[in-house]
Amino acid sequence: MEEIKIQGARIHNLKNINLKIPKRQLVVITGISGSGKSSLAFDILFEEGKNQYLQSIGILTGLDNEDRFDMIEGIGPTVAVHQNTVRQSNPRSTVGTKTGILNQLALVYACDGEVLDEHREHLSPGQFLYTTAEGMCISCQGRGSYFDIKLEQLIPDKTTTLFEVYESLKVTSGFLRILKKKYGEYFDTPFWHLPEDIQSEVVYGTYDNGKQSYCLERILKNAFEKGEDVEEVYVKTICKDCQGERISDDAREVFLRGKRIGELGQMTLTSLLKFLDGIPGEELSQFSKNVIKSVRQKLKYLIQFRLGHLMLYREMSSLSGGEVQRIFLYRHLESGMDSLIYIFDEPMAGLHPSEKQNVIKAIKKLRDIGNTVLVVEHDKEMIFQADHIIEIGPKAGVEGGIVVYQGDYEKYEKADTLLSQYIFNKCLVFERKVKKHIFDKQNSLTLDHADAHYLKDLTVEFPLHSMVGIAGLSGSGKSSLIEETLLKRLVSAKKYGRAIGIAGVERISGFVRISQAPIGRSSNSTPASYIGIWDKVRKLFAKQPEAKKRNMSAGHFSFHSKGACPDCGGSGYERIFLTADFSVDKQCQTCHGKRFQEESLFVKYKGKSITDVLEMSIEEACSFFLGQESIVKPLRILEQMGMNYLTLGQPTSSLSGGEAQRVKLAKELGKQRGGNILYVLDEPTTGLSMYDTALLLKLLDNLVLNGNSVIIIEHNIEVLKNCDYIIELGPEGGDMGGEIIAKGTPEQLRDNPNSKTGRYL
Repeated sequence: MEEIKIQGARIHNLKNINLKIPKRQLVVITGISGSGKSSLAFDILFEEGKNQYLQSIGILTGLDNEDRFDMIEGIGPTVAVHQNTVRQSNPRSTVGTKTGILNQLALVYACDGEVLDEHREHLSPGQFLYTTAEGMCISCQGRGSYFDIKLEQLIPDKTTTLFEVYESLKVTSGFLRILKKKYGEYFDTPFWHLPEDIQSEVVYGTYDNGKQSYCLERILKNAFEKGEDVEEVYVKTICKDCQGERISDDAREVFLRGKRIGELGQMTLTSLLKFLDGIPGEELSQFSKNVIKSVRQKLKYLIQFRLGHLMLYREMSSLSGGEVQRIFLYRHLESGMDSLIYIFDEPMAGLHPSEKQNVIKAIKKLRDIGNTVLVVEHDKEMIFQADHIIEIGPKAGVEGGIVVYQGDYEKYEKADTLLSQYIFNKCLVFERKVKKHIFDKQNSLTLDHADAHYLKDLTVEFPLHSMVGIAGLSGSGKSSLIEETLLKRLVSAKKYGRAIGIAGVERISGFVRISQAPIGRSSNSTPASYIGIWDKVRKLFAKQPEAKKRNMSAGHFSFHSKGACPDCGGSGYERIFLTADFSVDKQCQTCHGKRFQEESLFVKYKGKSITDVLEMSIEEACSFFLGQESIVKPLRILEQMGMNYLTLGQPTSSLSGGEAQRVKLAKELGKQRGGNILYVLDEPTTGLSMYDTALLLKLLDNLVLNGNSVIIIEHNIEVLKNCDYIIELGPEGGDMGGEIIAKGTPEQLRDNPNSKTGRYL
């Protein structure tokens, strides 16, 4: 069939829409946040494509469409990747293992590696890989590093008592009580006078069934993972045996053109390609020549996808959503498969304007080899290059869910939809009226010796009480400067009253970090629970006459407590695992996805059950709970941010990176703060249309007007244009980045020949 036909699609806010989507074309699905575009792309097309394929090969024949649509025809095997894909946290999963390049290099070393001891036994390919028992360095278990506690730094005073050690680390009163029961007799003893076994237990703890007891190492590890700057005392130490190369002694004695495989793993992909290009063909067997030819081709593709700044040993868990998608794109292009349906969720996220063309070319190549490529995207350039455009709208939530335009780019301009007005400049993105152009050293934060990762020992000044943009190509050092340096030093200054390498902290009264990290991994976390109103709603239901008559508490209105459906445990579905990391969900046949036991649904507040409340949008909930100020106030903030379409019970793990940031921002704005706060945001326009970006800019402008400071890592030109001051890193990514190539107002960057962002301003 030449097209995918959909009739009566009605999941979430989709209003029984009918669509014909052309196959073997690049189709962009767009619309403002909450319009229903992701419901169409992922909940209808991807889920049904996956389910039909599984049923066609005799797996899960009992699945039904759960009344999501009337009919779908012409769909085939579907592959999708979400922006908020939960990435592997396994430190052994790296760019090198994910792309297969490390395995290929291991073949070359096993075949043509030069050995200094002539009588050594020949090594197998597995012995060159840190992922195998025979190949990994025993000391660090193939991780290349471990953390050391510098006790002399942590406790420099020989008279400091054990109690004072705990006090300096801000141990909570609850844990302090537990520790007192265990070590009470030693609390007044100087730490350095403790018996050796007690000292060791206090620092490293004991293990029970593999679980570590509460100890200094655990305290410092938790602080490190929260982004606190504890690196003076909790130091990441490169493994002394393998020097970070992760591999065994035997493998480290084998060389290729003077380099060990572990050294190649620590190179950027750009440097690795240069190294392989420099190996003369006569030094290799025909087999190795073929393998290296394949590796070089892979590296060229990855560099073309703006991933040249990554190293083979870079852990997958540390990559951004955009980087993960680009690795996914590369792997599927390499496979050369055709007749598939690919669905991408904002592949342009995290890309500098100058980097977009290469990614668009790659997506088009996927189409050209015979696939249908659907892209959920707001990017102007991607929309311009599309064969077919579908806009879902006109607005969000109950005001969305309709196809407002379907066709090519030429006719899109005449469609006069909400988004086309922004795309064709008929409607301009919000512009700040008051911008500050005077840089005052006495009103700034200053970082000295910023050298995390590839930063080149920088001194950086951030103007306060203004909006500061951090720009630069992928991997140029933006996150290293803000996340790894500025924020860690601010946390250290706040928690311990001291921080090396930062000045001007006394000029702000506090700071808030708003990252793209998902809010909660489980479906139990919802906007209602995150912003703190869920307990209040449950207590309200427990006060109703029917609840009192049945002797029901607030716990009976929780789907992970007494109120949970007995069969699905409150999840609303049965999860069926086909492999360790691939599953499908089947709606619970007892509660039909409502998550609650029947008794909990008998109780009504203003005629609505607890499930009805969870299905309400923010906008509906504001009206429904009128008079309940403690519930309505946080909801109003979300409404002002253009998030009135979110439902109270939507799993927060399903939010895009941009949506998660705005919910976090709303929670912070709902707190009673005295002003003069520094807000740090990481690409908050991810997942936002130009209409939504305008709402965000208005909010950030209000923060600055009210005496706060904003630092924002961004590629979005509309946001950067509205900044008072921009700091641009570069010139390239990885070891070719880490320098400040331009700084100043948007107008100054525009006139600066060194700036790679200025020309787009």
